[in-house]
Amino acid sequence: MVEPAKTKGPRGRDVLSRLAVTVAVLVAVLACLDVALRIAAPASGIFRRTIDVQSPAALYTKLEEFRKFDGLKVAVLGDSLIFGRAMRDKGDTAWQSHTLSSQLQNWLAEKHPGQKVYVANFGMNGTLPTDLENLVRIVLPTKPDVIVFDLSLRSFSRDFDREGESRTRVWLDTLSVDANGTYSTGQGVGGIARWSHDALVNWWFLYRSRDFLQALWFDGSPFNFLVGLRDAADKWLQGSSGAKGDDLDDIVLLMRARSRYEKIDLAPDNPQRQALERTLRRVSEAKQPTLIFYATENPKVLPDLLPQQKFAELQAQLVQIITPQPPDRVYVGPLATLPASEFLDHVHLDKAGYGQLSAELGPRLDAMIGRR
Repeated sequence: MVEPAKTKGPRGRDVLSRLAVTVAVLVAVLACLDVALRIAAPASGIFRRTIDVQSPAALYTKLEEFRKFDGLKVAVLGDSLIFGRAMRDKGDTAWQSHTLSSQLQNWLAEKHPGQKVYVANFGMNGTLPTDLENLVRIVLPTKPDVIVFDLSLRSFSRDFDREGESRTRVWLDTLSVDANGTYSTGQGVGGIARWSHDALVNWWFLYRSRDFLQALWFDGSPFNFLVGLRDAADKWLQGSSGAKGDDLDDIVLLMRARSRYEKIDLAPDNPQRQALERTLRRVSEAKQPTLIFYATENPKVLPDLLPQQKFAELQAQLVQIITPQPPDRVYVGPLATLPASEFLDHVHLDKAGYGQLSAELGPRLDAMIGRR
């Protein structure tokens, strides 16, 4: 009987030694990258850039930048109107500097020379009052001087009280960040996978920043980036027919909006109204200065969405829900000062529109800051 060959002791130890050296080098390289990113990234201001937040780690990266800021800080929360990327989709390559948060940043910086100012954009496409409720809860421990958020009647469509449609980011339900910046995606749930993820996000800067940087550089992921390149190439090859495709997209968007508006209902049993009421109670109990404004519709398109009388009735109901307004809460209703020429579609604004909106909200925001 032939015995199996035995691994020679010195040779086996040599393999293990090389493996240990490789692992040690890899750990050292990752540690150096982590330290370099931890120092360089915040100093560059990269985490103040506006991204499409699609994960708790990406949101946490923005929150930590905001929490650690020492100066006048304002958190702007809301939907695609706050996010502002509709400008990019219509050809504005400098859209990040034209959003509401950017223009309010410039406005406050002029009013408070010599003082550090940070107006953070926490806008997310499709945000509903149920999502906003969670966002306010998560942002409050960062101690903003003022929270700003928008409301729209569309959000109270009965389409959004159906199973699976009542929120756009379910992960917000379990995400929490305490006043010390400790990140958690749900105590007692998820087992070892959740625990290890939370630990890595809290302690490993490179891991924490991964989702944010992918969203910034690849518009969500490398795959999304490649899809975007393909779509851009298709549009370039189509030439004038690409513009027709954009017009068709606008028509589809308007038809979808009209369907939503037909189902608007501010009844007490609407889960979106209930979420808004809980949010208002939360900011009042926290004595958190809060500026709320209505996402004004394009005056040229509004008659196609709702009859004037119905719109007025719904606005009156919305005001009734928001009032009474404590001294630390201000509500700004639909703005008649926004002309149709400054809208990209039924609700999204262009650079000039955001400038006009900033000019309307800026003095109110500054007055709230002055009362602090």
